Amino acid sequence: MIYKILTLMILLFLVDPLNAADTEDASVPINTDHLFAQKATSTLPDARSREKVDSQPKDATGGEKDNEYTLSMGESWRGVFSPGSLLYPPYIANPLRPTTALTMVYFTDNDIADSGDSRYVFRLGGRVGVFRFHPAGISDRGFQIDFEGAFLGIFDRDNSLDNIGWDGVYSALLTWGNGEGLAAKLAIQHDSSHVGDEYIERTGRQRINYTRQEFAFGLSLAGLEYWRIYGEAGYAFDQRNEALQEEWRVEGGLEFEDPDRFWKGSAGYYAAIDIMSYEESDWKADVSVQAGVVIPMTNMPRIWRIGLEYRKGRSVIGEFFQSRESSIALGLWLDL
Repeated sequence: MIYKILTLMILLFLVDPLNAADTEDASVPINTDHLFAQKATSTLPDARSREKVDSQPKDATGGEKDNEYTLSMGESWRGVFSPGSLLYPPYIANPLRPTTALTMVYFTDNDIADSGDSRYVFRLGGRVGVFRFHPAGISDRGFQIDFEGAFLGIFDRDNSLDNIGWDGVYSALLTWGNGEGLAAKLAIQHDSSHVGDEYIERTGRQRINYTRQEFAFGLSLAGLEYWRIYGEAGYAFDQRNEALQEEWRVEGGLEFEDPDRFWKGSAGYYAAIDIMSYEESDWKADVSVQAGVVIPMTNMPRIWRIGLEYRKGRSVIGEFFQSRESSIALGLWLDL
């Protein structure tokens, strides 16, 4: 199964639908009228983007030109369905962020009983922007509704690739950006955790019914050219195991990203650290550090990352949150 997943990710990396339409003459325009995600990305910059863009496309008279996915809300505001970019990007090193990834992990400290030290961690998911409400002519400022979701599973390489456990995470977000690097988010986040069937059969371990639904508020500042700092707090309003779970969670981090440093702007490098702490874990710090190469796909809302990751803290699977671990990993991440 893991090899099929790896093959699929390699194919996703090699196939770029827009590049397939390129010719030797780079000046030939590509017709993307049927690809709204690409069309929206070209006019609505991501919050991490340092590129200065014209506010809105112009018509022959010099006035603003709205495409078929734009709603006019009076003279001062516009609404855009599926904007193709984010005002509040996910945290790169957050181990629970919805993304698509495959990592090979070696654990130097492992508290999960009867589990191997060599594992695969597979993630399948991402975040999409649904609707952006912005001032006319200033498309990177305003409010946006996003949805995200992912599957996160751990497979034991030392025990026939048994699934140790998996989490299903999803969120609904309202985000805001001022167009100059400051952004905020208000979200409802859900995490439902499960024990793998093979692990249950082999060990007899039963589920503790770890489920967490919380309100989360975050602030992000990308004030310098390559840097971003953020902080977040979460309060759980629904917990299925009240004997073990507690309400509060805090998180903070720092990111550095220069995506167009190498090969004439086609690749760059990045580094990120994320620190999270839960009241239910006695406020012990969970530290994740990630660094590597970043490869943005041409004219597409897709970013590849190849890098190394170090993590020390509680297990990323909620069912095993009482277990503390330390690990190093080699990974391939795809930000959709």
